[in-house]
Order: sequence, then C-alpha cells, then structure tokens
Amino acid sequence: MGRAEARARLPGPLCSQPMAPSATDAPSLEARRHVTDLSLSALVLVLVAEAAVTPSLVELGLVGRHLSDASFMGLLAVAVWLLFDSSRLGRVLVVAAVGCAGLRVANLDAPDASLRLADALLAGFVLLLLAALALRYTLADGRFNLHRVAGAIAGYLALGLAFAQAHRLVAMHAEGAYLLLGQPAGYSTIVPRLNYFSFVVLTSLGFGDITPAHAVARSLTVLQSLVGVLYPAALVGWVVARVGRPPRT
Repeated sequence: MGRAEARARLPGPLCSQPMAPSATDAPSLEARRHVTDLSLSALVLVLVAEAAVTPSLVELGLVGRHLSDASFMGLLAVAVWLLFDSSRLGRVLVVAAVGCAGLRVANLDAPDASLRLADALLAGFVLLLLAALALRYTLADGRFNLHRVAGAIAGYLALGLAFAQAHRLVAMHAEGAYLLLGQPAGYSTIVPRLNYFSFVVLTSLGFGDITPAHAVARSLTVLQSLVGVLYPAALVGWVVARVGRPPRT
C-alpha cells in the first residue's frame, strides 16, 4: 500500500487534513485527537445549558423569548465551531445551522406560522446532525477516555433536544396534544416545558405531570422512550467490544 493510499482523516475540529501514519506525524495526530476530545467535553456543557438551564429561566420569567432564541443561536454557533470539519456531514451542519439561525431571526422580527414550522423542522435536523457528529467523533480511532464518554453524552443530549423539536411540531398542529396536570395545554404554555418533557421520556422517568393526549404525540413518545432505552445499551455494547478488541498493529 502506498503512502497516498494509507492516508486517513481523523474527524473533529482542526483534524480534517489528510495525514499519513508515519512516526513523524504521531505527535500531530495525538494533538488533533486531543483537540477533538476537548471539543466533545465543551459541547456537553453547551447542550446541558440549552437542555436544562435556559428553559428553567424562561419558565421562571427571568429570561424572555428573545434571549432564549439568542441562547439557541449561540448553541448553533458554538457547535459549528467545535465540530466543523471538511466532511460532507460537517458542511451540511454549517449550512443547516446558518439557515436555522436565519429562520429564528426572521421569526423574531415577523412571527409567522410557516416560519415557526420551518424553524422547528430545521432545528430538529441540526440537532440530529450534532448527535451524529458527536457520535462519529466518539467512535473514532483513538484511546477511549472521559472526553469520549462526554461525546456519547453529547449525542444523547442532542437527541433529547431534537425530540423536543418533534414534540413542538405536534403541539403546533394539534391544539391540546399534551396535557399539563391533566388539563389541555396550548402551544405557548407547553413549548417552554418541552425540553423537560423530552428528557423525562428519554430517561424513562415518567413523572406524569405532562402527558401526551394526541395519537401522534403518544406514538412519538413511545418511539422516544425506545431510543432512550436502546441508546445506552448499544453504546455499552460498543465500548465492551472496543475494549476487548486487540490493538492494531
């Protein structure tokens, strides 16, 4: 095999240049892997803020809609900066994130049902891309460490946020699709609570304060609970198989 054929790409920020597996390239390869690993840990912090901190501040009235939307656009910007590479998936992430930010700004300037629909669809798509990229970096070649664990958590958090956008789409098109404390909740009432509901379902907590009433909402909830159960099972299986795999020569 020639040098050109042996080249590989390491996914991750600053890591998309072709590299040859030579002894002189080893320090550079390790440095790039380190940057990628740190990016995964940083992404977890950003996603936790978006999933748990911002919605609570909005519900308490401490943060308004504009600041909440600015927080989400900040998540998009940070995620692109942390995870961008020259792969097709990385380029799609950039385009989708820019489009999502543009829709969010347009909807703030002139609220419209069609803009709201497009925003929910594109936001969910961007979050799924984040989950896919985080998992790809987590499963990339290299030593499995705490940063890789953070990458798996980042994928899980991004999935939960993506499902929240899916629940938002249901609430948008079916008034009273979700019950809050046994009473039908309107769109403006339920939306600030959808991140909370999404992670309650994903983690199979099932508190019961918010329940799906519409058929589509119930089906989506069942699908999400299955993903929440299967995701850690599949990940643990992969980790066990990776640890038991003989090192490459």
